[in-house]
Amino acid sequence: MNRLEWILGIILVVLLLVVGVLSLTLWFRNDRTAVPNSAPANSATIIAQRADDIAPTPEYDGRSAIVAYATAQQAALAWHSDAQLLLAQATWPQGSTADQLRQGEESWGFTFYSPSAQSIGVFSVVEDTAMLVSEGEHEQADPLLSASGWNLDSQDAIEIFLAGGGSTFLAEQGVSTMTMALLASDAEANGRLEWQVSLFSLQTGQAFTMRLDATSGEVLETNPPT
Repeated sequence: MNRLEWILGIILVVLLLVVGVLSLTLWFRNDRTAVPNSAPANSATIIAQRADDIAPTPEYDGRSAIVAYATAQQAALAWHSDAQLLLAQATWPQGSTADQLRQGEESWGFTFYSPSAQSIGVFSVVEDTAMLVSEGEHEQADPLLSASGWNLDSQDAIEIFLAGGGSTFLAEQGVSTMTMALLASDAEANGRLEWQVSLFSLQTGQAFTMRLDATSGEVLETNPPT
């Protein structure tokens, strides 16, 4: 599975999450705030008028990515002794503020690959507990990069992301959801572990994405460019 397929998979999961949360929000809050009859009945208008009602409500205390990885790695090595990190990812609650994002703490999902078993295992880390969520056959075509080169933790990556355009996006685009993914598959043969950080606006449908070198912290690309 190449980088593009992972990214598209992450985006699909986020969009499904957004649609589900939005549907529940509109259903349960319909009796609290009436939309004027003169206003067009579209989702952007409704969300904009109810933005104050949308707040992040995490059920568990989060951890930074590197702290959560230490927990996941123990479980992964117990699963298969040659398990290697393939992907780490997390999604923040919709409506999270810049200050809440800066903490870099969330419940994380880690995908590990076992060359001997030719399979992947997906581990969820909630607080200080790691659990194997699913596993399946997988043949890894691209080499994997060692997580020992991972220096940039989630809060540091988010700080760079916000300073490089993320804060402006939040201010201009309104209620948004942020996702992060650490990519350890060297699909481009550049020898780099990379962070991909994305914001998706629920009000406008716009997105802002940044790629970062997870070792040096260098900004590799932003979309749209800044």
